[in-house]
Amino acid sequence: MKIDMGDYTLEAKKIVEESYKIVQKFIPGNSAEDMVLKRCIIATGDPGIKDLIVFRNNPIRAGIEALRDGTDVVVDVEMVKAGINKKKLKSHVHVAVSLGSRPDLTRAADGILKLKERIDGGVVAIGNAPSAAIALCDLINEGVRPKLIIATPVGFINAAESKEMIRELDVPSITTVGTRGGSTLCVAIFNAILNLTFEDSP
Repeated sequence: MKIDMGDYTLEAKKIVEESYKIVQKFIPGNSAEDMVLKRCIIATGDPGIKDLIVFRNNPIRAGIEALRDGTDVVVDVEMVKAGINKKKLKSHVHVAVSLGSRPDLTRAADGILKLKERIDGGVVAIGNAPSAAIALCDLINEGVRPKLIIATPVGFINAAESKEMIRELDVPSITTVGTRGGSTLCVAIFNAILNLTFEDSP
């Protein structure tokens, strides 16, 4: 399986190859889930992160189908958008926080609500804001159906709870358990699925 970590120089490619050799000790398999977990370990430098990642309702297959079709991608913050491998992505990325304006909500939550039509049938990647994950759950309970949710919001206020809410939904999802997560991890998961989707492209 071709590995693409955005490595363009020979030295960068060597580092990626060596990293995967090390990670192979912790994740010896090469299934789609294994490849996602390997990328997460490399992104965080933490082998233990593999035990915090939960896959629900065949999310990798759902993500591959959605990204191959070029469906919209909605992210909570600019950092997630910045980390996505644009070289392979065929979809348009919408950033929720850039649309938020209501004083009674966080900008990320308000942006998620405003992107309702893009979320329905799209892919959602939330790496930072628990409030965005909660707003997403509200939309889904109203009937909105994204094809895939990646949710790794981080922190001590509502992060663990918001991800548990997502795991209870009948929607394909990849989440982290507890307070840990972050935009870097969210991007690692997204790019791993993107690589699996277009692994034969340059």
